[in-house]
Amino acid sequence: QLAQLKGHQEQVYNASFSPDGKNIVTASFDKTARVWDSTTGKQLVQLKGHQDWVINASFSPDGKQIVTASADKTARVWDSTTG
Repeated sequence: QLAQLKGHQEQVYNASFSPDGKNIVTASFDKTARVWDSTTGKQLVQLKGHQDWVINASFSPDGKQIVTASADKTARVWDSTTG
């Protein structure tokens, strides 16, 4: 085990690596997605704004954006460094 990603307040539903493997994005029932350093497990950014569970989150092929899908019937596109 390299790192443990702690910080979500509810179940983590989905997790995926960035294309370069340096970051991980997680989707949670706490209505947030979060970006983590894959080596240290440090949280880098929290993506807040959905009104219901975030079911999926993934990086774009170039790693510059993240798309999230939520039970609030929306999908959102975020800048992967600043949210």
